[in-house]
Amino acid sequence: MKKILLPVLLACSVTTMPAFAALLHTSGEAKLVVIADQVQLDLHASSLAKTASDAKQQVDQVVKVTQSNLAGLLTDSDRFEASQLQIQAEYKYQDRERVFVGYRAQRSIIVELANLDGLTQVLDAAMLSGVNEVRNLQYKSSQEDQHKQQVRSMAIADSYVKAKQLADGYNGQLGPVVEINYRNQSAIPLMKIERVSMAAADAGASSYQAAQLTYNDSVDVSFELLTEE
Repeated sequence: MKKILLPVLLACSVTTMPAFAALLHTSGEAKLVVIADQVQLDLHASSLAKTASDAKQQVDQVVKVTQSNLAGLLTDSDRFEASQLQIQAEYKYQDRERVFVGYRAQRSIIVELANLDGLTQVLDAAMLSGVNEVRNLQYKSSQEDQHKQQVRSMAIADSYVKAKQLADGYNGQLGPVVEINYRNQSAIPLMKIERVSMAAADAGASSYQAAQLTYNDSVDVSFELLTEE
């Protein structure tokens, strides 16, 4: 009897071992420097008188004159706002005894300028109106929200670049994001104010150059780092 040998086909399956996932931690950081185009002035008016009514009348007059003098310098986009009156008795010590000096009346004036071109003129007019002190100049940008979004995107991009470089350095592949810790450091921009030289000021230039606003942002990110076992 003749035996017939039939070929036997064996089905072979190739199993790929799953990639082993480690964690890769990195931080993305970014800084954006822009030129301010707006400013908020914090002005202070104060008066001391023997009676409360006189002190109030004097400080109210300063506010009234200031508003009148600035009226021709402000536009519809600017803002002028005066605070409520604050008044208190003031004393001094003489021969170890407290002696009444008078009543101190105070009001704050906030002026917001949508354009920096008139800053010097506004400051001069305010001081000539009897304002006692310019307490603060807070420079701003009309595009602050856009700048914050831009610097945030820059920080995110920086985190990806660093993570990709690390993954390549360890012969691995960058996997999905596991965790994000957003620190949002751009809420309060840093401010730099530069004065021009005296020679430039004498030539008629503004006494201040445009302020620089520095926005910072950062984000901590954890990725899966895929490597072959």
